[in-house]
Amino acid sequence: MKVENDTVVELQYKLEVKDDVTPPELSKIFKAQFLYGREPVIPALEKAIFQMEQGDEVEVDIPPEQGFGKRDESLVNEIPLEQIKNPHKLKVGEYHEEITATGQPVRFLVKELRDDTVVADFNHPAAGKDLVLKAKILSVRAASAMDILRAVNFSRGGG
Repeated sequence: MKVENDTVVELQYKLEVKDDVTPPELSKIFKAQFLYGREPVIPALEKAIFQMEQGDEVEVDIPPEQGFGKRDESLVNEIPLEQIKNPHKLKVGEYHEEITATGQPVRFLVKELRDDTVVADFNHPAAGKDLVLKAKILSVRAASAMDILRAVNFSRGGG
C-alpha cells in the first residue's frame, strides 16, 4: 500500500544537523505514527513520503522554520550567579541544566561567565540550523473509521 491521504503511516527517523554537530538528544532513532493528510507532520517530510511504501527510505532537508525554529536572541539572558544552584559547574561552551522551583529541568548554553553573572542561551541547540531527516517507512495501512475520528477530534482540540 502506498502513502496517501487517510493512510496510517509508521516510520522511524533520525535527525542530523546539516554541516554541524548534532546534539546528543537528536542523535537517536525515533518512531512516529500519524494519519497522513490529517495530522500535523513536517511539511517537507509529508511531501517526500507521498506514494512511498513500506520499507522505502527517504532523506529530507528540513529548514529551521520546520525544525526547531529560528534563533531567538531574546532567549540569550544574563543571569545572576546567585540564582544558579551549582555555579561552580558552569563551563563556557557547555550546556548546563538546572531544576526550577517547580521541579522542571531547564537547559542552557553557557555563553560567557562574568564576575557575578552568566550569559545563558536558552535556544534549542538546533535552533536556526538546517536539519537532515532520514526516515524509513515501517508500515502503511488504510485508516479505520476510528483512526479518522481520533485525528479529527485531535485537530479540533479534543485530544
